Amino acid sequence: MRVGWPATRGKRILAISGICLLVLFLTWFVFAWRVVGHPKVDHPTHADAVVILGSPENNDRIEAAESLLADHVSNQLVISLNSPNQRHAYRTCQHPPAGVTVTCFQPNPSTTQGEAEEIRRLAAQHGWKSVAVVTSTFHVSRARYIFSRCFNGKLYMIPARVGIGWITWTYQYLYQTGAYIKAVLQSGC
Repeated sequence: MRVGWPATRGKRILAISGICLLVLFLTWFVFAWRVVGHPKVDHPTHADAVVILGSPENNDRIEAAESLLADHVSNQLVISLNSPNQRHAYRTCQHPPAGVTVTCFQPNPSTTQGEAEEIRRLAAQHGWKSVAVVTSTFHVSRARYIFSRCFNGKLYMIPARVGIGWITWTYQYLYQTGAYIKAVLQSGC
């Protein structure tokens, strides 16, 4: 009999199951850490349009986009509106900054997929070959995946970083994992 290994078959199965669950959890955690917590981001010097995914005021998305406009990355701003409680975004839609063309839309459906489909339509209409997409850090990888299926041009993903607590990060790790699986299984563009 080996020392340290459970003696009965039931205990061995339980130990192997526990080890498999631990490995599965660690694999998921590393995936989530890399894809949700620390995604690949871009630093464009030029784009045909800057796109803010909804809700623009979450995680300072609109401020991140305004910073890109101030750096002259583009003079085209596109805002996805999916909530009536976005005063700053609606104000920007109604009163664009000087020298900036603003296009606002409500995605249909009101999802990242709906936003990507609308950007594909706008890009074809305006001849855009590159877009800088601003979204929350935890949404960057999934948005990149969805947009890359819909937009054939150069895609820059910009995180709107804002300090969020560990409870929100935990929720986003779980939510984004499920949403990423849905995106992989979903067809579109």
